[in-house]
Amino acid sequence: MKEKLEVSAETKQKLSKMASEAGISVDKLAEVILNSFVDNGGKIYVGEWKEGPGVRILPDWPRFSSGVIKIRKEERNE
Repeated sequence: MKEKLEVSAETKQKLSKMASEAGISVDKLAEVILNSFVDNGGKIYVGEWKEGPGVRILPDWPRFSSGVIKIRKEERNE
């Protein structure tokens, strides 16, 4: 399933650099990062933002190494 994910220009630029260095597409890198976060127990905590209006979001990344993620050659530029 393909979804549209919007990020700031600065984030896109940083992701593009990382993806280029890895020899994979930005989409594939974003997929790997998000899947790793979710699959390895990443959590988010949400609470009222008193200065708001709105909410505060605290991402809690897994505290352990997620290991090596393998990407087949044909998947690199998806």
